[in-house]
Amino acid sequence: MLANVLSNSTKHYPTFKALNDREMELYGSEINVYTRNLLNFNDLAFSIEFADPKFLIRDINQVKENLNLLGEIVFQPNLKNQGEFDDTSFDTEKRNLMSNLAAVGDNQDLVSILGLTSLLYQNNPDRQIPIFGDIDQLDKLTNAELYKHYIDVINNDAIVVNVVGDVDEAEFEKIFMNSMFADNIDGSRHDLKIHFDKFDELVESPAKKEKHKHLNQSRLALAYLTKKIDQDVSRLAPQAMNLILGGDDQSQLFLQVREKNSLAYSVSSSYQPINHLVTIQAGLDAKTIEQALDLINKQIDFIKNDKFSDDQIVHAKKVLDTRREISSDSIQHYIMRSIWETVYSKSLLTDDQFKGELNKMDRKHIVAVAQDMSAIAQYRLIGD
Repeated sequence: MLANVLSNSTKHYPTFKALNDREMELYGSEINVYTRNLLNFNDLAFSIEFADPKFLIRDINQVKENLNLLGEIVFQPNLKNQGEFDDTSFDTEKRNLMSNLAAVGDNQDLVSILGLTSLLYQNNPDRQIPIFGDIDQLDKLTNAELYKHYIDVINNDAIVVNVVGDVDEAEFEKIFMNSMFADNIDGSRHDLKIHFDKFDELVESPAKKEKHKHLNQSRLALAYLTKKIDQDVSRLAPQAMNLILGGDDQSQLFLQVREKNSLAYSVSSSYQPINHLVTIQAGLDAKTIEQALDLINKQIDFIKNDKFSDDQIVHAKKVLDTRREISSDSIQHYIMRSIWETVYSKSLLTDDQFKGELNKMDRKHIVAVAQDMSAIAQYRLIGD
């Protein structure tokens, strides 16, 4: 809600149209304010992307003007008084967000993900509420409470500043230190205490839940925990294992469960390297869930028993290499690398380290990852 209200308008641009017009004056600058989970942190991100001034006909000091506009978004919100946001901005964004949250229940894939997440983090109250919030909490949220939260964020939260582009560092630093950011940012606020969720209890006693709903399709969401990787095993082995299992349109789940046996409308897997989780999602008919689950487990056994081909390993390596190349050709890639360097640098690989881990990986590494997987949670959304 805070992200939406702050991106709606500012003190000097008190309507969304006025703010958008200012972005157009700056050759189509693009402002984004959003939230995301980073480990145990809730990240409120502000960004502005703008044209490189050397490609523009008219020099309007792009860096300074865009930095000032972003500063207005962060530090000069559109207020009704000293304790509340502008009513129009608050009411509009609350109404929009209420509508979006009310529609969450219609997105069955999301519902199944949230159901699985609730099982995984059943002992963590903070993770029981999704990053986009809860409709009941939002309904009770007042303008004054949101503004109080904003003040707390601005005054106390740790701050990471990223600059990506063909920018002269000395020139940017001079502009930055003469902007409102320098007056409002305390450089000592970097006390980020990392907490990792543990799933030991779920390994011993996996969590299961089944919910019935009036739907044409059913959903199956599964979670598996992989063990931490030994030093002699490639750090990319879990990602390669996931690609062979279900993370690609050439994967076992796609080819066997969906294409060959037609037991799912959709099926895929993903791997989360920070918490070592493999999750599988499938959309299917209620009457075929047990049959599909059995075939899914057979695909995991297929990898555990070293039955995959050399071609599958080559394909997985190519996909990993290509995805890294593609991702590195974006501004967001460099921003996220910088953030992770601050939050949890151990999660990153340099280009040379990535190549080394890719070359180091062999089938024994992939088999080892699959053999150490433990099923820890299962969520079924059954269509009646």
